[in-house]
Amino acid sequence: MSKLFSIALAIVILATLAIAEPNQPETTEVQQGSNSVPAAESQKYEPDQLEIYNLLSNKIIDLEKHIRKTKEEIDKKFDYQMQCNETAINSVNTSISGASYAIMILGIIVTFLGVGLAIYIARQIRNVTHIANQSKSALSNHLKIRDEVRALDEKIKNNMSDLYNDLKEEETRALIKRLSEVPEDIGNLFSILASREIPKELFPQIKKAHQSLTNGDKPGYLLLFFQHFPSLSLFDEELQDEMEANYLLLMESSFKNDIMKTSEAFVKVIIKEGDILDFTEKIKKYFIALQQSKFKNRSDLHKHIYKSLLTKENRFALYSILQQEEQLKDIAKIYGQHLLSNYKDVKNTEAEDKTLIEITEAIEPKKKVSEPEPQK
Repeated sequence: MSKLFSIALAIVILATLAIAEPNQPETTEVQQGSNSVPAAESQKYEPDQLEIYNLLSNKIIDLEKHIRKTKEEIDKKFDYQMQCNETAINSVNTSISGASYAIMILGIIVTFLGVGLAIYIARQIRNVTHIANQSKSALSNHLKIRDEVRALDEKIKNNMSDLYNDLKEEETRALIKRLSEVPEDIGNLFSILASREIPKELFPQIKKAHQSLTNGDKPGYLLLFFQHFPSLSLFDEELQDEMEANYLLLMESSFKNDIMKTSEAFVKVIIKEGDILDFTEKIKKYFIALQQSKFKNRSDLHKHIYKSLLTKENRFALYSILQQEEQLKDIAKIYGQHLLSNYKDVKNTEAEDKTLIEITEAIEPKKKVSEPEPQK
């Protein structure tokens, strides 16, 4: 900086002298015109001025050379410095680019590693979860088996009848499975199945076996339906026509407890469905077969059916249905007597009172005829 300042100061001085030098002759001429200075005296100073001028000119030339040289050095240093800067910048850019590329590569590698690790962890979690679920299931099965063994041991020790019933139910399921595979075997298995309770959930299997039987003992299946599944088979769309066509045969093949259970189930389904008058035809078919069977005069059976009707409305409705059919009038009288004994002295509707009067008129003449004449 000091060298540059010196050079600039020298340039300023030289420029000032260069400006002042051309004006010197004019000043001399003015002085010659005004003061009349002798020519000899001005000539005296000319060599000195010329020498000074030459000296300054040489110095200016030297300074210009020096300035030019200095400028060249400065330019070289500046160029060198710029080259260094560019090299440094390029190096930095290269380093940054390399670092960015390395970071990108590292990021890709880390991403793939992360994805792979996530997949591995998820797989391990799934495997561990599966193993845990299997362990829980195995533990649950073991606990269930333990409880079953304990319960079985308890039954063996304290309650052989329950154990026997459980074993018999398992045997029943095995027999039903046999019928599903060989429907024709009903002839051999009917007597065994007819004498035991059959769970309702086995009805579809027996029905399927019955439907798959083309030739063989179909009545055996119908009797199983009639005795064990009356609430299902008597109202099944696929079985009810076949069951109704064989009512008499089925009733004749039943015992007292079978017909009472079937009749009760028949009545309960009708009550559950709503107004029993909607089942008039189905009721007539059942009671016509009952009238023709060996159970037509079983008062205990009819009393059981009467009680199963539960309400006064249902009982009067059943009587009106039976009364409509000529061949059911005898059974209708049995139910009429129950109505008289229960509702003769209670408040009834006009239609019910009228029905009771009709029942009374139908029964009284019979009583008069049956009464013996008094002795004279």
